[in-house]
Amino acid sequence: MPRKDTMSTATPTTRRTRLLGVVAAAALALAALTGCGGDASGKNADGTTTVRYQSYPGAVDLLELADALGELDGIKLEKVGDVQGGPASLQALASNQVDISNNAFFGTTAQVVASGAPIKAVIASYGTNKKTGSAVVAPPDAGLTDDPHTFIGKKVAVNTLGANAEAVLDTWFAQGGLTQDQIDQVTLVPLPPLNTLQALDQGQVDAAYLPLAQVEANADAVKLDTIVKDSDIVGFYNGGGYSLRTDWIENEPDVSRTLVAGVATAIDYIESHDRQETLDVYVPWLEDHGYGDEVDAVEKNWPGSTGVSSKGGVISDKDISIWLDWLASRGDVDPEDVDPSDVYTNKLNPEA
Repeated sequence: MPRKDTMSTATPTTRRTRLLGVVAAAALALAALTGCGGDASGKNADGTTTVRYQSYPGAVDLLELADALGELDGIKLEKVGDVQGGPASLQALASNQVDISNNAFFGTTAQVVASGAPIKAVIASYGTNKKTGSAVVAPPDAGLTDDPHTFIGKKVAVNTLGANAEAVLDTWFAQGGLTQDQIDQVTLVPLPPLNTLQALDQGQVDAAYLPLAQVEANADAVKLDTIVKDSDIVGFYNGGGYSLRTDWIENEPDVSRTLVAGVATAIDYIESHDRQETLDVYVPWLEDHGYGDEVDAVEKNWPGSTGVSSKGGVISDKDISIWLDWLASRGDVDPEDVDPSDVYTNKLNPEA
């Protein structure tokens, strides 16, 4: 049975073609946007700039925390909803629905850049470090072990297809000796992370790739075994981050620097303070801005760390290059056509 999502019976080849089609469309949209000067900066009468963004449910949003810390002078944040994964975030950036994309997997960003899209990753925002990470987990009676062969024919929940979770899983399967045909027999099921524990408990999926903090926070409600941690597979790493359109960077250099510097400060604040100290700053911001209904999920699921493995979210070539072989194995990117330095810039980060 070929790998598929819950809404399609597409084979891996046609699914890959669909993903590439999305990337190509994103590149065309961005090219058109840039060519017609469509970088619609949200200048306000009071001299401030409105920046549209999306956030992730159940987590401390770094842009919002930066604002709570007073680091976004001259910027008004406008939230335009939540997003479930990096590909959707980049697509929103490409179609000018947002001005900055959030938590986009660096492998996906590399794929989009390789397709010709004029964007740059500007700062890391999540990853795996000594404090936190993600893992493949399963109920004790699922019959799954640290031998990847036990996953053949099983369903594994991921937050989205074609991004960080799939890259780590595919890497682990390959390390464990699975052939591509065997890897294709593992069905990946895209589910919102906050719904995944219920799906595991009800037997709708056999396993899941989840943040360790979420698993630990719900340990009393759902019993799960940790099969393998992402750090066991690829070590500590920056998984993804914020991206900007290159025309936005050129047209709004001061705003771009303020955004990146603010996020860098937010990262360093989180990593140098206790979890509760960060929540004491962040929760009042949520309540003051009308997002009080998000507090319970954040307090329950947020790990107290970004997982970023570099000070201030500075990006390195390694953060990109570790995924190029995976992209090549899927036929998504020819590593000869993209250099890691093409994908990101640290010039806006004061800590670089």
